[in-house]
Amino acid sequence: MLNLNCCGLVRKSQYPEFIKLISDHDIICLTETKTDNFDNINIPEYTFKFKNRKSHSRVKSGGIAFGYKNEMSKYIHIIETKSSLVLWAKISADFLQTDEDLVIGNVYIPPENSLYKITDALNELEQELLKLSVNFKYIMLVGDFNSRTASDIDFSNIVNSKHDIVSDSDLCYDYSNTLQELNMLSIRKSKDISKNTYGNALLDICKNNNLFILNGRVNGDKEGIFTCRSSSVVDYFICSFELLDHVVNMHVDTFSSLYSDVHCPLTLLLKFKIEQNTDVTEAENNDVTSGSENIKFKNGIMKKNKISLRTLMEIRLQN
Repeated sequence: MLNLNCCGLVRKSQYPEFIKLISDHDIICLTETKTDNFDNINIPEYTFKFKNRKSHSRVKSGGIAFGYKNEMSKYIHIIETKSSLVLWAKISADFLQTDEDLVIGNVYIPPENSLYKITDALNELEQELLKLSVNFKYIMLVGDFNSRTASDIDFSNIVNSKHDIVSDSDLCYDYSNTLQELNMLSIRKSKDISKNTYGNALLDICKNNNLFILNGRVNGDKEGIFTCRSSSVVDYFICSFELLDHVVNMHVDTFSSLYSDVHCPLTLLLKFKIEQNTDVTEAENNDVTSGSENIKFKNGIMKKNKISLRTLMEIRLQN
């Protein structure tokens, strides 16, 4: 899964290097696309859904795009909401072989000192989240939050708090222990030691809703690498507690002006159990081995290994 503030998708989509970056991922979460309803984005083998910023100015700004491999089209549904801050997409449990669908919120929060600042932006995001969390437990927030959180704690050891008053009789859950069992840091690290108002609000959202920031916590980024201007962490992967067990790693990739103006691409790898397919031939079975990061698609049908295989959400499709 790719997370990138691209700062202008129309121009970036003309660069072969940018197309290569897209083609290395199956789920694409872009922010500051600066697109409008008249723009035509055509990236081969991908479908994109947009939430463009409504503006009376001639200068395009903001905007969110959610993209995915065409082969995944029948498993992905866009959830329409009123907020301009987040584009929600649902990936079917039938595709992931999970007990529930996975919901991804692609988020862009304008900077708190910006002309495009939205009053109570983080509260608006949380209200959207609360509505969806009633029906979904696997939730991922992705994007540019313009929120600096330093390495402050982002969880409370209380299950299902969600703004409820917790009494002494309520059960507590040791999140720290679970994080350690998953080889994740209970206290995140971050090279960005500063915080802002949005950062404090984002931390509160995480605590109130059992969400966990993956930056500076999981394999691939246990240092909390800068994501913007080599000086701040504002781009995040954040997931619900129930999704933590599916996280393999995340990386902050090298900055390139061919990808963005000041932001680095972020990549997240998730794993899901895929049930065996007894129709797979021995020859096909040899194409997919235990521990492989590849899922082979043939004739639009995902072929699955006979052995118990934990496949990865960064699904590299081989035609």
